[in-house]
Amino acid sequence: MGATVYKFTMNEYESPDAGEVDDRKLVERAVAGDSAAFEDLVRLKSPRVLAHCRRMIADREEARDIAQLVFIRLWEKLDTYDSSWQFDTWLYRVVSNVTIDFLRSRQTRDNAVNSPLRLVRDSSRPSQTVNLQHAEVDSIFAECSKALTPLQKQVFVMREIEQMTSPEVAEILGCRESTVRNHLFNARKTLQRELATKYPEYAREGGRS
Repeated sequence: MGATVYKFTMNEYESPDAGEVDDRKLVERAVAGDSAAFEDLVRLKSPRVLAHCRRMIADREEARDIAQLVFIRLWEKLDTYDSSWQFDTWLYRVVSNVTIDFLRSRQTRDNAVNSPLRLVRDSSRPSQTVNLQHAEVDSIFAECSKALTPLQKQVFVMREIEQMTSPEVAEILGCRESTVRNHLFNARKTLQRELATKYPEYAREGGRS
């Protein structure tokens, strides 16, 4: 399929009814040459792919470009899809590879995760929550996350923001669950250190990592 030139557009707001669409059947039809089936697949998966790319890459337009590249790679590799896998797991592996490659290629530039997520130690007390506007949290995380490796960032986004389980992340990244937990632990510690150093007014004492 890689030799085929295929044009498509992504829509981050509209998609077919996920409950009515069978991913595997769409893939089968697309591989057989049904371009409409691939268009449906793109529309169905664009919202999650775009959201993940924006979390990994702070710049909205760059995130759209990377998401577009994900679907180009998807089109090129679609005939290698093994239907014994959950399609979303396979797709996320493509997304992960593309975003990590992108982040690694621009290590010397500012890179950030764009997401309103917890930047302080976990606490069972609601009063420990830092009350920040999303844009301010994004800015703080953009700065603190520069200290993370691309893989740490990927694991952190999947586990902490997208609420994937460790087994799901491990399957997507092709590693052990213990490796996922290790990356997550190191990411949390690094973020806590960076937060305490650069934004001490938001650091909390007595939390757990």
